[in-house]
Amino acid sequence: MGFEFLGFHFTMRWDKRYGYGPRVEIPKAKAADLRHKVKQLTTRDTLLVSLGVKLQELNLILRGWANYYRYCAHAGRVFSSLDWYIRDRLWRWLRKKRPKAGAHDIQGALLPSRVRPTRRVWQEGRVEQYMLTFTPVCRYRLAWMRTPDFAMSSGELDA
Repeated sequence: MGFEFLGFHFTMRWDKRYGYGPRVEIPKAKAADLRHKVKQLTTRDTLLVSLGVKLQELNLILRGWANYYRYCAHAGRVFSSLDWYIRDRLWRWLRKKRPKAGAHDIQGALLPSRVRPTRRVWQEGRVEQYMLTFTPVCRYRLAWMRTPDFAMSSGELDA
C-alpha cells in the first residue's frame, strides 16, 4: 500500500488523534541498500587501509543518508538499527584486520564520542564514527519555507 517517490515511501495511516493522514517513511529496501553498501566497504579486500580512512569513507555516506531521511516517520528507529549494524560490521572488519589481537586490544579503538561522551564510538586520531542517531529527527515544517525569488512580485505591473 502506498507508493515510492524520490526514495521515500508515502502511505496513508490512521492516527487516533487526527484520523487518516499521509506518512512519509524510509523504504526497507533503502535501509537494506545502505547495509549492503557498508558490507561492501568492510570486506576483506579493504583490510590494508587504516581505521581512520575507513571511518572517513563511511562517514560521508552515513551523514548524507541520515540528513536525507531525517524527516521520515520513525526515522530514529531505523537509524538506531543501522547504527548497531555499522558498529558490528566495523568490529568484524577490525577482527579480520588484526587476527592475532585480542578483543580487549581491538576495543581500544572504541572510545567516548566527542559529540556525546556517554556513547562509545570507533575512533582513530581525530576521526570518529558518525552515528545516525546523533542526527536530530523531527517533522518537516512548511513554515521554514519561504517564497522563492522567481515567484515574488517586483512591484511593477505586468504588460
